[in-house]
Amino acid sequence: MKKRIYSMILILMTGLCAGCGKEGVKNNNTGIESESSQVEDSVSFENTEDTENTEDTESTENTESTEYNDVVLNEETDFTYDYSEDIKADVDNVVSGSASLQDELENIENIVKKYTPLAQAAQTQTEMNLSSRWFFDIWDTELNNLWSRFSDLADPQTKEKILTEQRNWIDMKEEVTLLDIGSYEENGSMYPLLQNSYLEEITKNRAYVIANELAKIKGESFVMPEKSAKYGLFVDNQGTGSVYSSLITRQNWEGKDEAVISIYRQGEMEGSFVDHGNGELSFTSEDGSVKGMIKIDGWNGASFKVTEIYGEFPFSVGEEFEFPFAF
Repeated sequence: MKKRIYSMILILMTGLCAGCGKEGVKNNNTGIESESSQVEDSVSFENTEDTENTEDTESTENTESTEYNDVVLNEETDFTYDYSEDIKADVDNVVSGSASLQDELENIENIVKKYTPLAQAAQTQTEMNLSSRWFFDIWDTELNNLWSRFSDLADPQTKEKILTEQRNWIDMKEEVTLLDIGSYEENGSMYPLLQNSYLEEITKNRAYVIANELAKIKGESFVMPEKSAKYGLFVDNQGTGSVYSSLITRQNWEGKDEAVISIYRQGEMEGSFVDHGNGELSFTSEDGSVKGMIKIDGWNGASFKVTEIYGEFPFSVGEEFEFPFAF
């Protein structure tokens, strides 16, 4: 996801430097249909080889088209086209055509790949913002589909437990997005791109969580993807839909590792960390007054233990804080 953002920003900067950027598209969501911009209606689950359509791309009078896998783009590509129904049909096709939930989640990636050329073709910031929406929409559609099936099959006790967690996740989603990427004022015109990309990431993660619960009910084997032992956002929500404390580990725009630790009613610290492997990160605050050990346990959350303090602080050496909800 982050690689896609960097690539799109690089494309934008290259286009601006070369003076070949397109005019901004209209900022609306009316879903104006453009034949040249539509993505094909179905996703293939089999690794079929290209046995046809090998003919050279035809040139029209004033339009030169370029073919990227399933998507044909040209100078008249309409980035305001609404792909919602196309994506819903693609997801339904994946669900009905997959042999297992594990296969299903992997096949959803085929839909993501299908829309990637649209994002790669974006030249202006507006086009990047508009095209980035569909990757989030793909995983949001899959998450809703998974939830519908889980809700139908789960026993009342299990359903109530996961329903509470799901509602909490929904309630916290906007707040954690703000915590991780910052506000619109901080990011300017890039904010929609960053917001959509982050929502794509956490919605995909949530889809895997619900798929795992559904697999238990169906008696299917299911393997959760490996979660980073270095970067992530973890919260202590105390069983509610609000963020009480949070721990963020990430790489900033300069490529440096940084952490932001916010403790309920005690304050917030920013600093850097050194990765020791196996999810252990030694943290040092910006002013060097607080040191500690961050431990990341993948899907099970993370913790922070204070090891050194210089000066007066509301917490003490040896105190440990838990962040059990992983986004």
